[in-house]
This record gives sequence, structure tokens and C-alpha cells, in this order.
Amino acid sequence: MTTWAENYDVDNSRSDCHAWGSSPNIELFRTVLGINTNAPGFSKAKIKPCLGALQKAGGEIPHPNGKISVRYELKNGKWEIEIHLPGNVTGVLVWNNHSFSLKEGENKMTL
Repeated sequence: MTTWAENYDVDNSRSDCHAWGSSPNIELFRTVLGINTNAPGFSKAKIKPCLGALQKAGGEIPHPNGKISVRYELKNGKWEIEIHLPGNVTGVLVWNNHSFSLKEGENKMTL
């Protein structure tokens, strides 16, 4: 085998490891942190987080022009939001059914 066995009996086991094993990784960024494409070539980003009961979350993903990063923190009943978009990338933050325009570079807001 060239990947992990399904159980400890490696002589009589097999491995079902494949690309599906990586899907939870990207879904965390797309679903929880809300980072997604909004135009061909990821030239625009759509940020629509689903934070649930989380009070603090953040992360970054690679992009052909650099990286996209987000940070959300609940302080005194208000969300402090920081979103960084790489050069030549604009976007939109969708928060509680309201849309906020995002520019390349740093975007900071309190909602």
C-alpha cells in the first residue's frame, strides 16, 4: 500500500484513501469562513460566513494573486471583521442578508 490502511491488519486490508479525504478542509473555508469565488478565475470573491455559535474564527486560502484572509471576532455584541483580498481582486461580504463591497487589500468593519 502507498496510503493508510483501513485497519491494523495490513496484510488483509486495503486503503480507500483518495481525494475525498481532503474535502472537509476546503469546506471549512467555504462554508464556515465563507470564502468563495464570485467570478471566473476567482477575479471576484464572495465572503458569506456561517459562524454558528463561534465567537472567533479566521483563516486564509491561497489565490493566484496572493492570498485571501478573513478574521471574525465578536466583541461586546459587535462583530469585528477583517478581510484581505489580493491585488486586482474585489468582492462582496454578505452578512445577515446585507451586502458590503470589498476592495483589494485590507477591509475592516464592525457590524
